Amino acid sequence: MILRWFLWILVALGLSAALFNGWRRWQVEQSSRTVEIVLDYGELRSLSAQTGQGFLEVCRTFKEVGATSVAITEDNVSGLEESKRLELVPTDALGESYFFAHQGNFRRVYEALKNKTRYTVVTPPGIDPNSPDPKVTDEAGMRVNEPFSIVRGLGVGLDPRAVDAVKESGLGIVGRVANFPGMQSNGIRYTLEQLKGQGVHTIIFSGDEVIGYKHLVGDDPKDPKMLGASTLLSQVGLSYGTVEFGKQKGDPELTRLAADSVARVHTVTGSEMVSATIPDNIQRFLLAARERNIRVLYVRLFPDEREPLDTNARYVRAIARGLQDAGFSNGPAHGFAQLTNPILYRGAMGLGLAAGILLLLDALTGMFSGGGGGLLPLAFTFALAVGALPALPSSIGVKLAALASAAVFPALGMVLVDFLAPDEKRSPVALVLGRFALASLVTLIGAAYVVGFLADRLFMIKADAFMGIKFSQLIPLLVVTAAYLLNLRSKNVASLRERFREDVSGARQLLARPILIWQVAAAFGALAVVFLLVARSGNDPGVGVSEFELKIRAVLDRVLYARPRFKEFLIGHPAMILALAMAARGWRKWAAPVFLVGAIGQVSLLNTFCHIHTPLLVSLWRAGLGILIGLALGGILVLFLPKPRLPHELR
Repeated sequence: MILRWFLWILVALGLSAALFNGWRRWQVEQSSRTVEIVLDYGELRSLSAQTGQGFLEVCRTFKEVGATSVAITEDNVSGLEESKRLELVPTDALGESYFFAHQGNFRRVYEALKNKTRYTVVTPPGIDPNSPDPKVTDEAGMRVNEPFSIVRGLGVGLDPRAVDAVKESGLGIVGRVANFPGMQSNGIRYTLEQLKGQGVHTIIFSGDEVIGYKHLVGDDPKDPKMLGASTLLSQVGLSYGTVEFGKQKGDPELTRLAADSVARVHTVTGSEMVSATIPDNIQRFLLAARERNIRVLYVRLFPDEREPLDTNARYVRAIARGLQDAGFSNGPAHGFAQLTNPILYRGAMGLGLAAGILLLLDALTGMFSGGGGGLLPLAFTFALAVGALPALPSSIGVKLAALASAAVFPALGMVLVDFLAPDEKRSPVALVLGRFALASLVTLIGAAYVVGFLADRLFMIKADAFMGIKFSQLIPLLVVTAAYLLNLRSKNVASLRERFREDVSGARQLLARPILIWQVAAAFGALAVVFLLVARSGNDPGVGVSEFELKIRAVLDRVLYARPRFKEFLIGHPAMILALAMAARGWRKWAAPVFLVGAIGQVSLLNTFCHIHTPLLVSLWRAGLGILIGLALGGILVLFLPKPRLPHELR
């Protein structure tokens, strides 16, 4: 029919726009292949003391094996007091603090108080706090009009001695500073400019808040002069390291607003280091860089090894070599280049999505052949409404369009023809491979649409994400289940009304039959499979992964570079090959439930491309590998099928 061909032309035009967007995204990914290996200053100091090696020598050892930078955490007033660099003096005045700052820290504390707070700071006459090296005597100190319990948390910047020592070793510096209550725009600027002046290129916030939280993460809309952290990061020229799986308050907003400055960070937390091993950590860091666009690896050391310096040096060298083997370079991290999604491309993909919806409805109802009754106007209205979503100015439109693509195209690929109908004109092998290829091709068209709709830097740095991952997996399974259980693809009924009447009649006959125990068991098994599929999907799965599966994953990651998904190569694809082979022999009744299990593979195949923070080439490799292994395993299963004797005995 001409209308169907026209709709497929629209799908092809939308696919062209999606592929072009995918190519643009790939270019952006390729332009950011520098990974920074960061070590912790405190851990290096401890390692120096533990081994008796000088700090400078320890730093140079790690630089030689591939370390890039050292993360230095800023001092605060409380830390200076504990190290006797600041002396708190009792005062009779209620709600005041009086203290001396020793060892050249007077100016650091004074400037932090004046620039980061609104406190009143008083110095004795004759003391110039702005001089390079004010002479502090026992009578010279600072009086602050707030109790020490409030002042003690104020950060006073990176220790200049630590900065100089790291610079002398040739390593770069990553600054770690904390937010402070009541921080103003000028205080944020002062903090960032101070870091920049010390040679810091990347900032990773310490504590549970980003700087400027809560009201100055972005600019103050009521006062244009009150610039937020996102704008000031760009103006000062610092990269912002957002910690993967971190829970810092304000991080999602800052990541979104400062997208041009964002470099994603992965680390192993202190609690995880208790049970961590060196091989597992190496693999974990390499996976983070290869598969999740992580560009800063904050590497924690193992101090309890027998030869801690040599062992940790080999540990860091293994990470650096693994990155080099994967095509990454070593150096200071930087954010991704700008990537936007022009409305022209979104419009073309929107029309293609609308065409896909109409083709799916036609495959289920036969409405283009006169079997849809009055469904046609309603279907066109619905399809065009969904196709118009990408034109919305906010990201919600493209996210809804991506969700629709993820639901429509896998379902369309599996109901486009009757996959369970025998075809004596084609050989069984050609029939099985042809139908599997058709289903996978249409599913991959949907994957291209998802990639095209979400071609934006915000999705690449995970400041935004695919929406409705569980729905995108459940809806195609429900559509395909309904299509084959109700035999919508195998009927030659003239109208949708006649189909409905026949389905109602069949349902009555089915309900009148006795329920067997195996049927109940099969139903519960199917529900369990669907539950696990949905529960284990998404960024925060409701069901965890067993230790055994984690070990299998680790082995596959080492052997295959990027492992394919179990749902595809071990379950879905082999089941579909088996079902198609059974259908080719005429065993439709037994092939149908196996085919529905095979549908899981197609849904998972598309889901692979919904994780936009995963590099596109990694997703393509994973999907292709899953198809090849799934075909091989499915072929092995087919070998165990009994050979038919007489057609009429098996149909």
